[in-house]
Amino acid sequence: MPSTDTKQLLYHSIEEIGTLYRKKEVSPLEITEATLDRLQELEPKLNAFITVLSEQALAKARKAEAAFLDGANVSKLFGIPVSLKDIFMTKGIRTSLGSRIMKDFVPDEDAFVYRALQDTGAIIVGKNNMLEFAYGSVHQDYGQCNNPWNVSRTAGGSSTGSGASVAAGIGYASIGTDTGGSIRVPASFCGIIGLKPTYETVSRQGLFPLSHSLDHIGPLTRTVRDNAIVLEHISSRRFNFDSLFTGEIRGVKVGVIRSLTDSIKNQEVTALMVSAIQQLKELGAQLYDVEISGIESIERAAMPIVLAEASTYHQKWFEPREKDYAPNTYANLREGYRVTAVSYLEALEQKKRFTEAVDQVLKQVDVLICPTVPYPATEKDPSFEDGNIDISQRTIPFNMSGHPAITLSAGNTSSENLPVGLQLIGRYYDEETIYRVADAFQQSTGGYKQPSL
Repeated sequence: MPSTDTKQLLYHSIEEIGTLYRKKEVSPLEITEATLDRLQELEPKLNAFITVLSEQALAKARKAEAAFLDGANVSKLFGIPVSLKDIFMTKGIRTSLGSRIMKDFVPDEDAFVYRALQDTGAIIVGKNNMLEFAYGSVHQDYGQCNNPWNVSRTAGGSSTGSGASVAAGIGYASIGTDTGGSIRVPASFCGIIGLKPTYETVSRQGLFPLSHSLDHIGPLTRTVRDNAIVLEHISSRRFNFDSLFTGEIRGVKVGVIRSLTDSIKNQEVTALMVSAIQQLKELGAQLYDVEISGIESIERAAMPIVLAEASTYHQKWFEPREKDYAPNTYANLREGYRVTAVSYLEALEQKKRFTEAVDQVLKQVDVLICPTVPYPATEKDPSFEDGNIDISQRTIPFNMSGHPAITLSAGNTSSENLPVGLQLIGRYYDEETIYRVADAFQQSTGGYKQPSL
């Protein structure tokens, strides 16, 4: 087991660990060994990984250690342990997608994000558990990934293991996918930072698709600044940290989406939202109440798109492998084949109109805010088939519009000490502003809170 001091290093920021590497006060090998020890210690409780890459990670850590001893000029992610959702192709390494159908699949190509992480010198410790095909249902062969704040609750999906592992100190970041909230929901449930960047900011090459019109790739981290570091390395965006993360947000115009905020039924979530909005005001933000035309119905419009596009990728397995799917996954795929061309095209037209409506509101304010999820972590992963689609009511609108959206912790409930997420939405390709506001909020509320797991 790692020592108490080393364990605490697992919760440091990426920048802090990089500084310690450069000062030769700790080595990538020590941190990687501690990360793998932490993984083995918690995995029986969390079930956050499908494949663990111990040998590969330790070999790379030794090379990173030698590079730092030689004083090499390296990236901010060099020697940093990370993970990624098991939906990305990894050459020579199993890519299961949380499914029985793909349990032995070993691709002959690397996904763009995996290659990008490798190129930065990041140390990939494993591939994370996920809902089957990222489609709203856990497969019984892999089991539910549990929440580090309370292991009797779900970590949230579909990037389940990504959220749980980062929150639990197993790596400093993970890469997930988000089609209707699959980065932001687990980040909200686990009390961490999850970014869905602007559509197509991160290449989807080598990603097994769920819905190509709505799929986004983004990072999950414990701090906003770490999130920006990871995004820099997996996209073409570059951030000036010195000017971006000043803690100053005076005059920033923040639009509160009232229809998504005032409709929360959970009183503790409502109280945390009221407190978060007040905190932004105290930081100098200018607050406005806003409404977005069509936002209450856009989730329903998203369903024909998701259903039809998802089923497209399963035609060769749908009939011969019916019994190998989780029942709810199969039911979703069956519904996809029933979507008419007219319904699909009408939904795409609604998507276009809704995107224009969001753009119009963002001409009046700099960022939008609302709760991420209307409640804290549930016992089991909500499923579309069970009718529990309210979980994505506040996230999927911005998959439809493609605008960047980030979630961060607004605090924990007093009754059960479970995190609640605050979501910020920005203009196209303006991750900088939502990062700046999110960072100021996180810094002013004491930074990342770690679970006692």
